[in-house]
Amino acid sequence: MQTLINIIAQGLSLGGVYLIGALGLTIIYGVMGVVNLAHGELIMLGSYVMALTVSTVSFPVAVVLSFVLVAGFGVVLDTVLIRFLYHKPVASMLGTWGLAIVLRQVVILLLGPQLRYVALPIGGSFALGYGALVSWWSMLLFVVAMLIAVAIGLTLVRTRFGLKMRAVTANSDAAESIGIATRNINRWTFALGCGLAGVAGALVAPLRTVFPGMGLPYLVGAFLVVILAGLGNVRSTVIWSLLIGLTFSAVAITRDDITATIVVWCAALIVIAFRRTSVAVSRV
Repeated sequence: MQTLINIIAQGLSLGGVYLIGALGLTIIYGVMGVVNLAHGELIMLGSYVMALTVSTVSFPVAVVLSFVLVAGFGVVLDTVLIRFLYHKPVASMLGTWGLAIVLRQVVILLLGPQLRYVALPIGGSFALGYGALVSWWSMLLFVVAMLIAVAIGLTLVRTRFGLKMRAVTANSDAAESIGIATRNINRWTFALGCGLAGVAGALVAPLRTVFPGMGLPYLVGAFLVVILAGLGNVRSTVIWSLLIGLTFSAVAITRDDITATIVVWCAALIVIAFRRTSVAVSRV
């Protein structure tokens, strides 16, 4: 029973990390048709904002700064690059992969390659019974991830901006013809996706070392989620994030991390191989 509780607790926490990283990626594709291979570097930028500001401001303020600054940077990126890549999956993959390389090198030039560390804002753990202990920060990560998912869902279905996002997703030409400024919707959608990546980076910074190359594992994890969920499918993104987190945790706790990685990816390949629909099965 202790092992089962630990698997569930760690799986939910890990699933929360996957979910935060994948939400921005799937929203950007869902509305704009852009496959953003620089998403890991945006997460990395969020971690750097946290590492550089948390000593002077409180942790929640640093998280908000990560969202605002990375989202603002997303507006700049959309203006100079991303707007030329709308609904061009192959071109967007090549363009954003090059962008990822540039961002890593710029961070190295400006901040150096040295490792940075962020202390856990909440230490300690609590007992769930049967001798199982769960860290407060792990559970907070899961709660925050679910709140973010709910907020995104409500934004899509309950706000004028969300309505316009769904209209652009369904048919951008028709949306333009009825007076929706699709360019503005695309720009602010990309900014939102970048901001979510910034929040993901800020929240995982205390769990990992902050350095210029840290974004790639998060990009891989986020893409694993959205490929299984269907690019642009927010509801399935939540479900698959938690399933992957629980599966990885179950194997890692009973075996080891390497075996867990092999099992998760083999299972993912089997699901993809037998799926009857395309990867881009649903958009938002």
